[in-house]
Amino acid sequence: MNRQRVSDPNLRSLGNFQGTIDRNSNFLQQALDHNLGRNIRVAKVLGYLALLRQRGASLTGVIQCVAAQRQNFSSSKSMTHMSMPTGPTEAAHFLPGHILIGSKDIWNLATNPATRGHIEFLFGEVEHLPAPFNQADTVAEAKGEPGGLCSALVHACKTLVGRHLMGRVSDGKIPLDLVQSAYGDWHLDAVRALNSGAAKKSTKPGIPPLVGDRFEGYTGESIAARSDASTELWNRDDSLRILQYYIEDQQQRTWQWVMKDCREALREVESNFKG
Repeated sequence: MNRQRVSDPNLRSLGNFQGTIDRNSNFLQQALDHNLGRNIRVAKVLGYLALLRQRGASLTGVIQCVAAQRQNFSSSKSMTHMSMPTGPTEAAHFLPGHILIGSKDIWNLATNPATRGHIEFLFGEVEHLPAPFNQADTVAEAKGEPGGLCSALVHACKTLVGRHLMGRVSDGKIPLDLVQSAYGDWHLDAVRALNSGAAKKSTKPGIPPLVGDRFEGYTGESIAARSDASTELWNRDDSLRILQYYIEDQQQRTWQWVMKDCREALREVESNFKG
């Protein structure tokens, strides 16, 4: 897919800089960090959407989540960390897809160019990760199907757009009641989507099991079969493990977590929002 970089030149430079960052860590930490980043960005998107609604933006039409159209940087098949090769990586998006409302890019619902740029940047944010992460994300996103992360984000956006504003909210301050309801739907749907993705991935063939035990030893045939297993089979097992890490982490990413540990991200949205 011919994905484009964000249009704002300053934010494009920031995206290029982020592309120079490579975090060398194990799958567990990478999975926890990636899922954390996904939830922070969902909260930010919902914050921007709530402010757009508060300012009277036209949020009519079908809400869709389609394949990503922005990507702030690309990954290399020969990444290094501290001058040592890390193996091939891919640019993994944080958000599950690209939101359209009434066939319009969500950022084009903002009238201010700076606000448009910040929303657009969120949808282009990626990080360098091994290939199994994109494979895990793809099965969990389930684009065009019900029950995936894409439909979870659509559900959250629909909830926010359709819910009545409660009470008076200061202009420029995120109406938290809107975001709370929407994020609550995202959280529950995301847990289900990740479980569904893990269930689908578990039906695919993985690396052959070792026969025997660590005390008496394993059979030579099973060791050879495992050693000769294709990259595709190893990636399946790795992506399933990543999905299981996501599930454990997602259960913690409730609205209470947003209020406790994600308030700074929402304040950043308020600071960046110009209409």
